[in-house]
Amino acid sequence: MLTKIRMLSVLTFVMLLGCDQQNDKQPINNTPQDLQQHSSTFDKGVIKVTDNIHVAIGYGLANSIMIEGETGLIIIDTMETQQEAKLVLAEFRKISNKPVKAIIYTHNHTDHVFGAATFAKAGDNVEIYAHESTQYYINRVVNTLRPTLVTRSMRMFGSHLAQDELVNAGIGPFLGVKQHSNLHSMTPTKTFKEQLSVTIDGIEIQLVHAPGETEDQLFVWLPQQKVLMPGDNIYKTFPNLYTIRGTYYRDVTKWISSLDKMRRLQPDYIIPSHTRPIIGKDNISAILTVYRDAIQFVHDQTIRYMNQGLTIENVVKSVQLPQHLASHPYLQEFYGTVEWSVKSIFTGYMGWFDGNATSLQPLPELLRNKKMVQLAGGADNLYQALMGTLAEKDYQWGLMLADMLIGTEFEAKAKSVKSQLLYNMAQLESNPNARHYYFTQAKELENSNFDPAIFPKPQAEFMKQLPVASIFAAMPTSLIAEDTLDVVLTVEFWMSDIEQTFAIQIRNGIAEVQNYPLGTPDVKIETSSQVWKEIASKIRSPISAIMSGELSISTGKLQLVEFLSYFDLPDVD
Repeated sequence: MLTKIRMLSVLTFVMLLGCDQQNDKQPINNTPQDLQQHSSTFDKGVIKVTDNIHVAIGYGLANSIMIEGETGLIIIDTMETQQEAKLVLAEFRKISNKPVKAIIYTHNHTDHVFGAATFAKAGDNVEIYAHESTQYYINRVVNTLRPTLVTRSMRMFGSHLAQDELVNAGIGPFLGVKQHSNLHSMTPTKTFKEQLSVTIDGIEIQLVHAPGETEDQLFVWLPQQKVLMPGDNIYKTFPNLYTIRGTYYRDVTKWISSLDKMRRLQPDYIIPSHTRPIIGKDNISAILTVYRDAIQFVHDQTIRYMNQGLTIENVVKSVQLPQHLASHPYLQEFYGTVEWSVKSIFTGYMGWFDGNATSLQPLPELLRNKKMVQLAGGADNLYQALMGTLAEKDYQWGLMLADMLIGTEFEAKAKSVKSQLLYNMAQLESNPNARHYYFTQAKELENSNFDPAIFPKPQAEFMKQLPVASIFAAMPTSLIAEDTLDVVLTVEFWMSDIEQTFAIQIRNGIAEVQNYPLGTPDVKIETSSQVWKEIASKIRSPISAIMSGELSISTGKLQLVEFLSYFDLPDVD
């Protein structure tokens, strides 16, 4: 009996403690004015951190860091385009005219690698340091996911917005990628798996694999100076544990572990690749601890509520940062959000199914909308309710009602109202990613010809950096399957410069790619890997390559055009 009483007492205490913790949770409630004030984080200029280390802030989305060695320079992260890189290099040249000896990529993201050629030209035989998987992820984005990632990225970063709409991008003033931008990363020449210790031009450097915002993330540690460059694993905003432009699952437990590695180093200086440097051992320790605690809190409480059987939306409602974290200046939701993070952790562990049987076989969207219209007593009634959401400022409900009218006679009017709802939501939004997405999709609804995607035309020099195998590997995801259900067509390529065969067989709705012959080919092509990369990326046409003699077809000349027509390759012109 005593044991039971003790158990009840413990349970009562735990329940009361849980109530106290629940009451301590406060939502983060930033305003557009707070976002305006956040812009000072990106005041443009080059900051001297220590005697030989400078960081350029505000020239693009990311920072670029210059370490001055005995006879040369080491550049950490290279901006998003060569245009931004030239601006930064000009500023660095005001400090030192030494040649660039090495470049370090902290990870594969556009704003860290695609200005590399500009810095490389400022040196001689420049070594490029990165994690061993970085080039794989660059290739993956450039070849496989480019169309959808570009579209969503341009919405998220507000690339088409006016200055009063684009206040800042949360982790930088803006993303510098434009239609005529020149993007050119350099292939890493020095890579490692877990850790690399190296002395470059008299500077002792440790490169440590530190997965977090990306799987290939590394941090740069200068042990003699106690200076840490953490890449994108910490910046002055709540972290993007999930990004709405789209990403594979970011394992937040690895992110926490990487931050713990940094804490153990006890740095005197931290120079993030976004936002401003942090100085002072105690200050850094406190910030790193709060940052990792916020990530762990969101992770652990998401798992806790998942294990209680809550659906994803109910988990989102339940997980809010406690006040001591929610109020911290490094955890304001100017980039990532707790809500998006919870959803990502839930689906990362459990997949798309939320545990509710209703979700197993949901009605197709148009059929569901039709039934909702019927339930409302007709499209006219639903449209009147939609109009009411504007007056009532019930904007999110209005967006849902507008979507229900798609496919009805009120579709055009509903899209017009939805555009206004999105504008209204954007003007109230302090998270720049959501703000930009609302504004941009409003513009898309207003103008059916408006395309948010920006595809800078690839340069031949840039294509040289990409392995031709990755170009072939990406082609099957561009196959127009419905046009090839009755097609069997084999094309064999001989890459004369690398003496390698590739074969693609279109077979009843799929495209199989191999680096060996696939039976007797219908089309047999001989060319160089560079020429084929330029054709596949639409830098040049196959006709011009044939006319110049750089591509020859020994079998099936008339079928090459047919073959290419089966692939929905993105237009970059």
